[in-house]
Amino acid sequence: MTTLAILLAALAPAAPAQVAVKDNAFRPRTVAVRAGQSVTWRWTGRNRHDVWFEDGPRRCPRKRTGKCTRRFRERGAFEYFCTLHGSMTGLVRVRR
Repeated sequence: MTTLAILLAALAPAAPAQVAVKDNAFRPRTVAVRAGQSVTWRWTGRNRHDVWFEDGPRRCPRKRTGKCTRRFRERGAFEYFCTLHGSMTGLVRVRR
């Protein structure tokens, strides 16, 4: 790879992180993104699930299909869970 190609790759926006909402787990359970990037949860199972965050009002409603996206603007660790299934937990790590 040339130096220019490496520089362009570093400057290109990263693809949004994806989390599968399965029966009954988030896969992957932990994702890492940079501040300003988004995470998309995609429902792939047959059961109803939701995605709730401890840090504020942005929540993904209960559903069986579809997707939900949240942009993370600040650094930190953001825990989330499904209110219907206590063992379904996850973490978004946001770095600079």
